[in-house]
Amino acid sequence: MMIKDDRHLSRQIRVKTFFSFLVANYIISLIISYPYLSYGPSAIDFQAWVYTRIAFLSNFAIFIAVLGLFLWPFTRFIKSSIQLFSLPPIVMFLFQVFLLVDVHIYEIFRFHINGIVINTLTTEGAGDSVQVGKKTLIMSALLILFILLVEFGILLGLYRYFSHSLNRSFLEKLRPRKPVLVSVLLFLMLISADKFIFAYANFYDMNNITRYQKLYPMYLPLFADKAMEKYLGMKKEKSPIEYKVKSSLLNYPSPDFKIESNLKPINIVWIALDSWRFDMMNEEITPHISEFSRQSLLFENHYSGGNATRFGIFPMFYGIYGTYWHQILAERKPPVFMDTLQGMGYDFKILSSTQLTYPEFRKTAFVKLPAGAIDDELPGKTAAERDLWIGKRFEEFIERHDKSKPFFSFMFLDSPHAPYRYTPEFARYQPAVEEIDYLKVKKANATFEAVKPVYNRYRNAVYFSDYAVNQILTGLKKRGLLKNTIVAITGDHGEEFYETGFFGHTSSFSRYQVHVPFILYVPGEKPAKITKLTSHLDIVPTMLSLMGSKMNPSLYAHGRSLLGAEENHYVVSSGWDNFAVIDKDAVVILSTEIYNAGSAEVRLGQKYEMVDNRRPILAARSKQLLDVTKNLSNFLK
Repeated sequence: MMIKDDRHLSRQIRVKTFFSFLVANYIISLIISYPYLSYGPSAIDFQAWVYTRIAFLSNFAIFIAVLGLFLWPFTRFIKSSIQLFSLPPIVMFLFQVFLLVDVHIYEIFRFHINGIVINTLTTEGAGDSVQVGKKTLIMSALLILFILLVEFGILLGLYRYFSHSLNRSFLEKLRPRKPVLVSVLLFLMLISADKFIFAYANFYDMNNITRYQKLYPMYLPLFADKAMEKYLGMKKEKSPIEYKVKSSLLNYPSPDFKIESNLKPINIVWIALDSWRFDMMNEEITPHISEFSRQSLLFENHYSGGNATRFGIFPMFYGIYGTYWHQILAERKPPVFMDTLQGMGYDFKILSSTQLTYPEFRKTAFVKLPAGAIDDELPGKTAAERDLWIGKRFEEFIERHDKSKPFFSFMFLDSPHAPYRYTPEFARYQPAVEEIDYLKVKKANATFEAVKPVYNRYRNAVYFSDYAVNQILTGLKKRGLLKNTIVAITGDHGEEFYETGFFGHTSSFSRYQVHVPFILYVPGEKPAKITKLTSHLDIVPTMLSLMGSKMNPSLYAHGRSLLGAEENHYVVSSGWDNFAVIDKDAVVILSTEIYNAGSAEVRLGQKYEMVDNRRPILAARSKQLLDVTKNLSNFLK
């Protein structure tokens, strides 16, 4: 039957054809995406099994609903058979092909389409490292052609069915409103069940469920802890969370890793200053830390594992890319380093002037520590007041702890984080604002000179932090503990004031946001300044090697010991939805999320200048980027 002219295509037939076409595509998307379920839980873990099935139905229903809303105005208001038989099948064809590709990417790498996948597919020279056989290309082309024919075939079949004279009386009786309303109701019930189950599981740390939040592409989990406490009266206790291996999606550490029994116990003190960038470590701003660095190893070309606190501190403890944060958090998986120390009988004291429930370090780095080992609700209204309590509480700890045991203490000072807190006697740098007007800072005056009073406030806060750190160091010195204590001092990330066009942190991977000081004091080690490229990912392998570990760091980390002869040719720093591969000449920024997968950037030099023609730079780094791609998934099953 020939398709009738535009004037004879009734609105009712168009609507019913379109709605049925969406339903058919929903079914197709479930068929194509079915392999994701094979990486989910078995029916033995019934709760997780039910959740992943509901989330499966919900996630792809949202996809179809969004595409349907996009196409609906064209179908409803444009009385054209050409439009009906072109735009909807083409859009749905592209969507189904996207799903097909993503399924295969996930089966190989255990992550979804992201910036590095797009780069590998589009960069000249990448084919030298990644080759696809002719048979695979032919079969893929035939499958894609088949999907295209199916899309047009379904639409044509539905149109003919609803246009057939035998079905016209039925169409006249059946109003489209009722099935649409029923479908919308079922859709909302499905979405609500999916999101509530996840929110409930996250609230009660049910990691057998939360670990699957990255199973489906672009899945949006619901985090509602505060709302559930406030409006539903739900309560939960801060307590160690049991890590369950069953159904884990992680391969961290490698199965070949074993905690060595002959490690040398030594005290470890680890101090992190929030937002402490590389050029804020000098005799003027940090006189006490600078003096201590002259007794230590000073790493002058050291980079944070991320441009935010989560992704800065996480690699310090785990030694792996910050891109693993979400899965580690979902599974409440403790780091190898902390497991090792606990197995050796260490005493622990974690002190922080900001609560460690957000970022969620109680559920990650410190997940297995007893609640009494963590002190993150210190007295004081401001971070500066609380920072001063850290030194006092640390001295109390080292006075009363069991001297027959080694100890580990991590201390996190928050005063250099915006709004940059300090007590009045540390207001050295002027003029400095009393408080930060973010609307003015971020919109009207995007230059370093315009925000210099804010920059001065930041410098005052760092100057104050140096004093607080000195209290800690003094406590160690007067008790003679430096003879058997490793001390590390660093920043979780940096802070920028429009030196390269950005403000604060999380906004870029410029040196002002990710280049940080790193000082490592090792008893008996000769002081030195080290200029090779290093990163937070190297800290744990270094600590374990100092304790006598001979284990290959690649079994549990992406870094290497800082005391070895090997050098890093590049480092990786992560953000919320992207990461940067940084070497001595360039910063390559790639997305980890589908919605931003094509947004590769290349920036050069200290000015962090964008490169227009990025292809030759990416091509020259194709092997390097392929190595990063492998590392993005080598600790996933």
